[in-house]
Amino acid sequence: MFKIPSLIFFLLLHSTLFANEIEKSMDVLEQTNSKLKNYQEKINNIDDKTQELLNEYKYTNTELKTSRIYNKQLKEIIASQKEELKSINQQLVNIENTQKNIFPLMLNMVESLKQLVKLDTPFLLEERTNRIKRVEDSLNKADIKTAEKYRIILEAFKIEYDYANNMESYQDKIDNKTYNFLRIGRTALYYQSLDLKEYGYWNKATNSWINIEDSNAKSNIRKAIKIANKQQNVDFLNLPFLTLKESK
Repeated sequence: MFKIPSLIFFLLLHSTLFANEIEKSMDVLEQTNSKLKNYQEKINNIDDKTQELLNEYKYTNTELKTSRIYNKQLKEIIASQKEELKSINQQLVNIENTQKNIFPLMLNMVESLKQLVKLDTPFLLEERTNRIKRVEDSLNKADIKTAEKYRIILEAFKIEYDYANNMESYQDKIDNKTYNFLRIGRTALYYQSLDLKEYGYWNKATNSWINIEDSNAKSNIRKAIKIANKQQNVDFLNLPFLTLKESK
């Protein structure tokens, strides 16, 4: 009877010790799992950081390649702009030289206009002289470009040229007396007094006005003035005029 309780006590003690060992083992195992979990989290964090660094590297590498391409293009653009600037500077020099050469030419053209009016049949003298004065004034204005100055001169020449291809009637004065004038091209210029009593024409040979006494000539001048004023249909005219050639 004594041995059995002793055995039971021994077994209980052994069981208690074994349970304590198991509990210790479980604690160690749990601690180990916890450490392993921490290690895994650290590994995961390291992997995330590595991936982040890798992504940053790829992005930086892409940006670097893009920057290199951009810098290359920028260098080419700058080089092209330098060449273009060099070309523009040369063009400016050429333009400046051209302007230096064209200004004397324009002065000569204006002088030619003056001589044309001076030696021509004396029609619309005030209008033509004022036009030349405006052309001269334009040459001295800094706000008018050279091309525009040249255009103004050419326009004045065109107007003078057109006089040779038309006829017109207008009023002007001779010795402060008003007359009706008839211009036919640049070759013939006649006058008629407002009372229709006096008639005459410009003689280029003598550079003077010649009176007309012929009644038929006076009648043709009256008709021509009406035609020029569009008061009568175009008709054949028999007008007297004396050219330099005829006077020789």
